[in-house]
Amino acid sequence: MTTTTEQAPDGTFTISKRFTFDAAHQLTSLGPDHMCARLHGHGYRVEAVLSCAEDELVPPGFVVDFKDLEPLARYIKDTLDHRNLNEVLGFEPTSELLARHLAHWFLTHFTPAVADRLIQIRVSETEKTWATYTLNRRTA
Repeated sequence: MTTTTEQAPDGTFTISKRFTFDAAHQLTSLGPDHMCARLHGHGYRVEAVLSCAEDELVPPGFVVDFKDLEPLARYIKDTLDHRNLNEVLGFEPTSELLARHLAHWFLTHFTPAVADRLIQIRVSETEKTWATYTLNRRTA
């Protein structure tokens, strides 16, 4: 059987991988009458989105191998899962700030070959809500 590579317009390849964890938090700055100021929990979903151009694909044709994202899964499990996020993070744990935190962690704990491909971290607390932190990648 022979296969041919189709000629396609220039484009970008994007992959994502989802991670999950359960945790509690409270947003104390909202004041005592806001329901989110009370301690409550979520089944969080974190999505890491990575991208590269075709000429940057890693053999056999990956943006990155999904197994190479395992350190993020370990960090989430060891640091965030079944914890009170207010006790383990040094900031009020909104989805927005958690997404930024995870992006920073990713950039500082992965090799440049993987970290440079991260374009976005998305955090969902519920099926209907999410927050996204998108890196501003500037080329010289």
